[in-house]
Amino acid sequence: MKTFLLTFEHGPNYHADKSFHDQLNSENHTRFADKLFLQHKVTMCGALKDESKVIVVANGKNESSIRNLFKDDPFIKNGVLILNHVDEWELHLNPELVEE
Repeated sequence: MKTFLLTFEHGPNYHADKSFHDQLNSENHTRFADKLFLQHKVTMCGALKDESKVIVVANGKNESSIRNLFKDDPFIKNGVLILNHVDEWELHLNPELVEE
């Protein structure tokens, strides 16, 4: 499994006068995201403070599998968000700082 850093930006149906929690199909999007988290396919996600972008850390085989994973996200299907970037992320941790 590889780790990917995803960047989502506002789609054509994003309403700037509303928060992410008040966008079209927000509840369905939240259930979708929670399911990915429980399946360990997503390890972190959230909007930047100004809500201009959403950043997600996800696990998968390759970019294609990651894009496929999010194709049924209600925010993607309804044009609230667009998945702009999928970048493979090679994490480097100092083993001396990580407790076993």
